[in-house]
Amino acid sequence: MSLPLSHARGKLLGALLFTLSVAACGPTPEPTPSGTPTSGGQQQPVVYGTDNRTDVYAHADATLRARAQQATVALMEPAVIDTTNPNNVTFISDRLQDAYNLCSTQRFLDDPTPAFCSGTLIDDDLVLTAGHCVTSASECADTRFVFKFYRTSATALETITTADIFSCKSIVARQQGTVSGRNLDFAVIRLDRAATPRFTPAPIRAGNTAMASGASVTVIGSGSGIPFKIDSGGTVRTPRASTLDYFVANTDTFGGNSGSGVYENSGYTVAGILVRGEDDYEANGSCNIVYQCTDTGCRGEDITYVRPAIDAYCAVASSTRLCNSAPPPVTGSFTYTATNTSNATVNTTNKVVALTAGQKITLGTCGVTGASFTGDTYLRLYGPAGAQVASNDDACGGVGSSLTFTVVTAGNYEIRGGCYGSGSCGGTVAYSIESGSAPGTTGSFTFNATNTNNAQQNTATRDVSLTAGQSIAFGTCTVSGASGTGDTILRLYNAAGQQVVFNDDACGSLSYATYTVPSGAGGTYQIRAGCYSNTSCSGTVAWTLQ
Repeated sequence: MSLPLSHARGKLLGALLFTLSVAACGPTPEPTPSGTPTSGGQQQPVVYGTDNRTDVYAHADATLRARAQQATVALMEPAVIDTTNPNNVTFISDRLQDAYNLCSTQRFLDDPTPAFCSGTLIDDDLVLTAGHCVTSASECADTRFVFKFYRTSATALETITTADIFSCKSIVARQQGTVSGRNLDFAVIRLDRAATPRFTPAPIRAGNTAMASGASVTVIGSGSGIPFKIDSGGTVRTPRASTLDYFVANTDTFGGNSGSGVYENSGYTVAGILVRGEDDYEANGSCNIVYQCTDTGCRGEDITYVRPAIDAYCAVASSTRLCNSAPPPVTGSFTYTATNTSNATVNTTNKVVALTAGQKITLGTCGVTGASFTGDTYLRLYGPAGAQVASNDDACGGVGSSLTFTVVTAGNYEIRGGCYGSGSCGGTVAYSIESGSAPGTTGSFTFNATNTNNAQQNTATRDVSLTAGQSIAFGTCTVSGASGTGDTILRLYNAAGQQVVFNDDACGSLSYATYTVPSGAGGTYQIRAGCYSNTSCSGTVAWTLQ
């Protein structure tokens, strides 16, 4: 992937005025890197295998669409932005076909090309981009950061106002080159004002470990200067675990994608910054076409790991979200009115939220700031596999609803709002997401039960999230921390509600069982603790996961 025409920063390429779009200085083609990347360096466009670039409106993943709409910026020069109408900003630039002399068989030919780089909002007033995109104070002063630069349909662009355009206040942290054997290319830019709450920062990948080879990644940005595209079809080729400076992936990226946020697909956090790659276009007779490689061919695209940029920022500035162990909670809400939802199982109003392992979400029509309700509300939370992980009917001493859930498996979770029975209700579901450490591999709960009919009624239960290949050992004996009195019985049910294992007498009158999740299975499993026949018993059920 190569960079757009550099911010030389441009000679105007044409004079088409697009509503909400396109600008004159086309991206400057970056120099094509050789086998060993040079320090810094810009990128040129290339497609690996199938061209996976998708317009924001057309992408199937709600979380990735939200990252594009709320956290992605296009870097442009002031000269290409026309603010004559502050409520409908337009851009001056060539169509993609004209800017790169593309053949008529190519994609996105009518898209405008005003951007020269991309970036990601990572804090209230901070944007993460490539170091080669903004190299000096003068370039900082001559750069604008434009949100909402995406299509809402095949023929329309999102309306942009001057409230969506920000200036560069300062370069807080930057590196472009090789230092102590690490080839890094990043910049953390402070905007002229806070972008929140109008926009929402993207979360940063925790820790400082290498990406796994073969891990799926997504790039969001303005390749070749055009409105944001989402490419969620890339995979990591070379993690470079020994240096942790950059990793190599087969993303479909172009000049203008430099500085784009690269997300790991398991938790939708920013894992890196796109900085270098293959050539973008090649001649095909009298016009040009996208340079195409196999998924395993060519050199791959270089992506600077995010952690060095965050560490560099935290060494010179402060941020609760980026530099402390406990970032501020992420909050949100949605309103709904509903009727005849059969306890929130049909006709519900739904909201998708992306959660990572260890996060805790609290949501409700009561008990959460901003929540409200009328009627008897009912809330359910479903996990990435589509299985319910938590629910609540009556909370807060009334007929409102509230629940808290700690995430074990990262992914898209869905809040479903409805009403009790066949009644009508409505309100505002507010939620708060707090960060935390990834859940441990052990757990326990205490119980006191009677008349459970061999643990088939009146049981004490606990949900545990399991993935294919994981093994769980659980019991009122044998496992560290387990105990019991009386004659206990334990059962384990899978995400479909089917019993997969049970035990009565493993250690005398106490219980112990193990189970390994088969391939293709996984989700929220439930441990049920009870007593033999109609007797009484009690104890602590402990479990370990491997």
